[in-house]
Amino acid sequence: MDQPMIDKLNEILRHEWTGVAQYSQAAFVVTGLWREVYNEIFLESAKESFGHARTIGQKIAALGGVPTIERNQVKQTDDLHEMLTNALEFESMAVKHYEEALAMADGKNRPLVVLLEEILLEEQDGVDQFTMILKDPTVAAQAKGGSASKVG
Repeated sequence: MDQPMIDKLNEILRHEWTGVAQYSQAAFVVTGLWREVYNEIFLESAKESFGHARTIGQKIAALGGVPTIERNQVKQTDDLHEMLTNALEFESMAVKHYEEALAMADGKNRPLVVLLEEILLEEQDGVDQFTMILKDPTVAAQAKGGSASKVG
């Protein structure tokens, strides 16, 4: 059993569980003109995080570890611009986590490297998607407004 790798994968799993909660919350509370668009984006992102959590959890168990049920703090807000910014931060952190795990697995476990690379590509797509959305000054300006933020 490679305990350092299991620990890193559990760190990733905590992050993915956080994504399920954070993206679901955003989908629940997004309002206004952009609700239909962003509700679907946030729900799809929550589903993607759950899929990654399932894959990583199964890999942890296969490696002889115990998958965590813990998650990190969830950033909550009703401001669309903050939701999008939080999403970009979340996806960027996911890329970092997967890159770190890849560095640990490289040269030691080729199937794990392939699995992590596949997920990393999806995470980078998320970074690219939210970066492109936030580059549109019209969307960003319309998304800004009064809000309530919370970390939980």
